[in-house]
Parts: sequence; structure tokens; C-alpha cells
Amino acid sequence: MEESDQAVCSSCHGSMSEPYVLCMECRYPDVCFCLHCFAKGRECGDHLNCHSYTIIKNDFPVFGNSWTAAEEVKLLEAMADCGYGNWSDVSQQLRSKNKVECEQHYNSTYIDKAQSPLPELSYSDCTTMAVPVVFKLSEDPPRPPENSPMFYDMGGYMAARGDFNVEHENFMELDIRDISFEENLDELEKELKLTVLDIYERCLQERQKRKRVIRKYGLINLKKLNVINRRYEKTIKLLIEDLRVFTRLLEPIEFDQYIEGLHHEEELRQNIKRLQEYHMNGITELRNIKMYKVLKYRQEQERSRRHLLTDILSHLQDRNACQSWLQRQAVLENISKGVPIPLPALTRRTASPLDIVGMPGYEKLETNEKELCAIVRLVPEAYLEFKNLLMNECKRHGCLKLAQARSLIKIDVNKTRKLYDFLLSASLINKDLI
Repeated sequence: MEESDQAVCSSCHGSMSEPYVLCMECRYPDVCFCLHCFAKGRECGDHLNCHSYTIIKNDFPVFGNSWTAAEEVKLLEAMADCGYGNWSDVSQQLRSKNKVECEQHYNSTYIDKAQSPLPELSYSDCTTMAVPVVFKLSEDPPRPPENSPMFYDMGGYMAARGDFNVEHENFMELDIRDISFEENLDELEKELKLTVLDIYERCLQERQKRKRVIRKYGLINLKKLNVINRRYEKTIKLLIEDLRVFTRLLEPIEFDQYIEGLHHEEELRQNIKRLQEYHMNGITELRNIKMYKVLKYRQEQERSRRHLLTDILSHLQDRNACQSWLQRQAVLENISKGVPIPLPALTRRTASPLDIVGMPGYEKLETNEKELCAIVRLVPEAYLEFKNLLMNECKRHGCLKLAQARSLIKIDVNKTRKLYDFLLSASLINKDLI
């Protein structure tokens, strides 16, 4: 097919190469879609994505394995244009075959061994309907072990019977098992029993209705359903779960078309955001987008390298931490040169003392206790509570071990040890029996 004769996509208006899709219901004018737009379910004018379609593809052989259908059409068109015998001109129009091959194939196929009538291709041979995939109960349902989590997720579905072991209103039969209509039955009692039967009939209808919904939408096989939903964006996935309760209001095909529309809308929103980003950064032509992405990536890489300066500034205030950091950077530089040297561990920076002036319980502390709370960074009220707890525990047992203190106080173990040593030095507790 020449470039001037190429079909144009009815959605993106781009030139299409085979294979492409032709709508069988919108024939005047022809509505064609490239594979990308067809996969997205695009619609235009009166065309709907549920219309029947055919795939235009001419790369299959018709009379022999070496000649495709497209080449057969070009051969016949060239023969009508150039006439019989001008094999050089015919081969120039075909481009894929030389003049000897054109002469031999035309004579053997259309003259020497021609079969009358010659086969004709019709659109009806390859027409199919674009319908969504719907899983039914009978389509390879999973068979999980009884009482397993998946068994309960499937509502107790039994694949061999194609039914559930627990029905909707499962004990409804118990209400009608003792009902009987006798000859001398009171009119009021008769109406009551008929009402109970009417309720039971509605229950049966509701059961069948629920099973029809499960069959139509393939809800029994959640694993296959999740595989289908993986191709949607994350926001659409959450939206599908929220819309699941409304499936009974639409047919499966209509519901799938609605979800596809939401998915297409989300893709358009993402494209609009990207276009707005390009516009805000001064990009006005599509050919400049590639360069913009390259520059953006380099800028992000440059920002990621700036954290080294941040580390230096954070370590400058602590002399020991700064020295350790410089040693670590020197080791890393040697490693990059191929010298295997173990990395020194970064020293832990000491936290600045806590300002506890004015906090609850501050006036109840001694001078040395105030210094301890500031260095250990303990709130005075919490210190007094921990102090009383450890002293009472020591009085009960006659002594107090460090392990016991750590089990009583659920704070940092280093803070607990400093508090324990302080109380021990102040003779408020003892670690050995007196």
C-alpha cells in the first residue's frame, strides 16, 4: 500500500499500517482504528466500541507460501496498468519480486493452473464481536480445601455442584417444613400460612438473582478477576471496588464499558498533567519533550548528590562526629579506587541537654536531679514517677538489679542505666541484699 493510499485512524488521525481494525457497522464513511486506539476502546461520532469489527491484514498467503495477499493485489493492479508481458514495469511496482518471479507466478496461478472461479475474500469470514471477557461459574472455577480462607472468601462455593453450601437466608426452609393445609382450616390461619409461603418464594427469587449476578460478572473466581483489574491505574482499582455493589444495575458489557471509560478518563487526566508540566516549563513543541526529560533527570540526580553537603553541615557542630565522618569519606574514596578498607562506624552524636525549667515537677527536684534530667532528657514528672517505682520495688525485694529496673521502666536502655546508677550512687536503692 502506498503512503498516499494509507488508511487514517478515525481517532488519532494518524496514518495506519496493517494490521488495523475496520468497523463493520459504520461503513459510510469507513471507520478505521489503529491497534493502539482500538485497544483503548476509543469511540468517535456514532461509532461505539461494542460494534462488530474486522481486522484488515493482508500478509497471509492465498495461493502459495511465497506470495501474500497484499502482493497478489499489487500484482493484479500492476498487470491492469502495465499490460501482459511488461514484467520489468510490473516488478518495479511490486518492488518485493523480480520480473521472473512475477511472470512465473502470474502464468501458473491465473493462466496455466487457474481455477474458476477464483476464490474471493469476504469480510464475514473474519468478523467478530468486541465483547468483554465474562467468567462464568462453569469456567474452571477454583477448588480450595474446605474451611480454608479462600473457601470462605468464595462464600462456600462447591465447584462440583456449581452451588453454595450456605444459601441466602439459609434457614428459611425451617419456617415452612411444618406447614400443612387441612380441610377445616381457619381463614386467618390459612392467610398466615400463604403469607409465609409467599415470603419463602421471594427468598428463592432473591437466591437466584444473586447467583445470576455472580455468573454474569464472574465474581466467583476472584483470582481471575484481580488479574483483569491489574491493568487499571491504582485510583481506578479502588473505584472499581467501590462500584462493585452497583453491578446489578447494569449488564456486564455496559459495566465493563463504563469502567473502560473511567480508565480512559484517568489516562487523559494524567496526559493533561504532563502537558501542563511541559507548558509551565516552556515546552511548546513535542520534539522538545525528550530533551526536557533528559534535563529533568539530570537535575534530580544533582539534587540527590547535595545530601553530602547537608551531612557535612550537620556534623560540623560535633567535633568527634565530624572527625569520624571525614575518616569514613576517606575510606569510601579508597574503596572506589580498589583498596579494600573496612568502614569506620559513625559515632553517635550526643544530644543537647533538655531545657526542663518550668516543666511539671521541676520545683520538686534537687540540683543534682535537675542536672540528671537535663542530660538524660527526662521530664521531671516522669523522673519522679520512675524514681518512686524503683525505690518501692527495692524495698519489696531488699535489692534491685539493673535487669529488673529495665523490665519495670519501658524507656531507652541507656537512660534506664543512667537513672539506675544515679539512684545507686545516691544510696536510694541497692543492688545487693543488706
